[in-house]
Amino acid sequence: MKQTLETLKGKIAENTLTSEDIFSFTERLKESMREGNPIVRNVSSTNISLLEVYAFALRKMEMTQEDRGSELRAGDWRDSIDDLSQLRYFIDELERSELVKSVAWNVHANVIYDIPDPAAYKRYVYWKIKSVLDNMELFEQL
Repeated sequence: MKQTLETLKGKIAENTLTSEDIFSFTERLKESMREGNPIVRNVSSTNISLLEVYAFALRKMEMTQEDRGSELRAGDWRDSIDDLSQLRYFIDELERSELVKSVAWNVHANVIYDIPDPAAYKRYVYWKIKSVLDNMELFEQL
């Protein structure tokens, strides 16, 4: 597992980490927990939920860059995000930090927002992901 954590952090350093990388990792974490043999000692539902939220944020940016940003609905990710309230909290955090603007939620849990500086947005999301991965890796070394 240490290799997987290093690979993900390496992709962050290379600026190549994608939402799919994180969603795949969280699925592996969830499956290992269901089997009763966690692949990371410090895995918790909170860590997984945070990674899912950050993966959603990356996916939003990826779709925006593909000019498909308005197609992304929070409800579409119910299979990948266990706690949509954490997503809402994170979007609020991004808005307070002025990394996103013009945030609008509608009845169908569709979140629309503008990303004025995609590079800064991506760096911030990467930083959040790396903090969770660093925490997991720290406990692997104990």
